[in-house]
Amino acid sequence: MPDALNLSMFRAYDIRTPSADLTPELAERLSHAEALYFRDVLKAPGVVLAHDARSTGPKYLTIAAEVYRKAGLDVVWLPGVASTSAFYFAAMRRPELAAVMVGASHNPAGDTGRKILGPGVAPIARAIGPSGGLDEIQRFYEFGLSSAASAPGRITADDPTDEFVRFSMDLAGVEPGSLRGVRLFQDYLFGAAGREMGLAFTRAGAALHPMHFAADGAFPLGDPNPVKPAVIREGLEAMTAGGFLAGMFFDGDGDRLDVYRGDGAYLSSSFVYAAILPEIRKRFPGEGLGVFADLKCNPLAIVEMARCGLTVDVIRNGHSQIKQSLIDDPSRLGAVEESAHFYEAFSPPGGGRYCTENTLYLALLVARVWSEDPERFDRLFEIQKTTAREREWGYKFPTDARRQEALDAVREHFEARGAATMSRMKNGMDLEATLLRRGLPFDVDQHTRLPADWLQVCQRVSQSEDGLARWEVVAAVPELASRARREIAEVVARHGAGAEYQG
Repeated sequence: MPDALNLSMFRAYDIRTPSADLTPELAERLSHAEALYFRDVLKAPGVVLAHDARSTGPKYLTIAAEVYRKAGLDVVWLPGVASTSAFYFAAMRRPELAAVMVGASHNPAGDTGRKILGPGVAPIARAIGPSGGLDEIQRFYEFGLSSAASAPGRITADDPTDEFVRFSMDLAGVEPGSLRGVRLFQDYLFGAAGREMGLAFTRAGAALHPMHFAADGAFPLGDPNPVKPAVIREGLEAMTAGGFLAGMFFDGDGDRLDVYRGDGAYLSSSFVYAAILPEIRKRFPGEGLGVFADLKCNPLAIVEMARCGLTVDVIRNGHSQIKQSLIDDPSRLGAVEESAHFYEAFSPPGGGRYCTENTLYLALLVARVWSEDPERFDRLFEIQKTTAREREWGYKFPTDARRQEALDAVREHFEARGAATMSRMKNGMDLEATLLRRGLPFDVDQHTRLPADWLQVCQRVSQSEDGLARWEVVAAVPELASRARREIAEVVARHGAGAEYQG
């Protein structure tokens, strides 16, 4: 049946669609639905509005701003290209407003979408937010409801960049000039992060070598996704030839941070978080605190996190669910996803508690800690070397039913070989994924000791790409990890799996 209204753009966490499928008429219809939700459900007086590096961003932002204004909402517009982290900061500065980011993260250049926030920087997603969140917006959209008001709102511009840079540097403990002489490499893949990173690291005095720093919505390297080897090849070659302490790679909207040693060795995000968590912990005194780690995180990294005197619990993937879990549990100070996303409960000087992302702050903190205590990172690289990882990959399936058959078959395969299965968090929330562990418990703390043949397999349905299921493997030795990957490939091939998918 044709999807004339492009209802498939409504995803679990946000809105994603090829731009060709979001005509100006449908974009206006969507903006009316959002305006109704902001005004009548959230009771927000206005909207913070921004777009990322995509060339279609200004078009969709302009349509949305005019509809919101006619609905009686005040629109605070961030001029030019903005990263998602800068957008989140702008929303923190105006917590009484809703907020919309027009963009599509690491998706192909031809895609567009929305990340939506309620007042207080609260995530709005499917079944997350008042009246069902994104489900209610979709309902308004399907009915084609109008949002015009008798008194229109105002459109004003606000550029938070300078304040965002100062806030992030202060939070990371980086003074102007304090990184002088520290040789760092960064590749922004022509995405949105170049401006703020360049300003902050220049102010900090770092010897920064930036690549692909000017935002270009055509993304000449390919999809702005640092997981894709072809996209980062040029950057990796420049980094390894330059004698840098560390290298950092960002995605299209600048909220993902992949970290490398200058020689090209990759440090997985769970170990990066373990390296900086002692510094973060200093800002959160008290007992009974904890963090979340997504179900793909390396168990040995979780042991290192727990050494900070924190409880570390498994959480499902997905930025909206993680942020909402942090909001719901004040004892949790942050979270990490192995996909290079980092989260924190921020308390800015003006007050409040905002659970979101700030990749600029994280990049500055990583640089400071690494330059001050390189042995800490050396030790974590050595621990990581004692394990083996098959970084997340996927397969597309012809139907959802065939995909579910493949997921079930993989689970049964590893259960038959001694793996235990976890599909719910401790609080009862569905992981919307399956965690399979052999030889290690689901509760990992600083005292956990792992056997010589432990294995962890994570599998999940992608919430942002159609027909896709994803897997990731971590194991005690490379042979176990590579064997598990081969076994998964053999199992899913019997259920219609397409070619291997990276991204």
